[in-house]
Amino acid sequence: MVMWSISIAISVGLLAVTAGGRGDSLQMAYVNMAVAAMINIVFIALALRSSQKLQAAGASRVMLAADAARSMSYIYIWGTLGLAVIYGTGILDWKEWWQFLIAFMAVGGICLWMGSMMQNRAERGVDDQDLLTYGNRATVLQLVGMLTVMVGLWFDGKMTRFFVERHTDWAANNIFFFGAAALVVISAHALWVRRSAQS
Repeated sequence: MVMWSISIAISVGLLAVTAGGRGDSLQMAYVNMAVAAMINIVFIALALRSSQKLQAAGASRVMLAADAARSMSYIYIWGTLGLAVIYGTGILDWKEWWQFLIAFMAVGGICLWMGSMMQNRAERGVDDQDLLTYGNRATVLQLVGMLTVMVGLWFDGKMTRFFVERHTDWAANNIFFFGAAALVVISAHALWVRRSAQS
């Protein structure tokens, strides 16, 4: 949790600074994209390392699912904070930002709630198959949804909108795209781990 917190805090600060610097230099938009990409690589590494440690310790399927849900929630929290700092404080002006912030908060909250429920079950030694089935379906849905987001952003030209200064959603698109990429990897890994544990 400490590494997640530090990574989120530093990256959100860097995203805010580079978003604000876009008006003076186009290079800052590239740096913003690089920060979003690199921090999500860090998020993936943190999530997979945590999962591997639990697997090595012989953790139950429910415990592994709880860990994955928490990792996913941290990425939504990162996205929420990024939008709040960049658009909520007026660094960039984009009227739809708050709608995505609410969506991130809601989904992140659901992930935290699911992770907490699974953690409680695991600590009591309960292998809740119904909860695992629901979690698997939600993970598959997220995987497909995030792949769709990435494809949509790419083919709609959203990832190059920073070239035109009046398009102020470019920083949000970096958060959306690279956050989605991290969620795809973590979701796919979580599904693979659960399948392996079951077999």
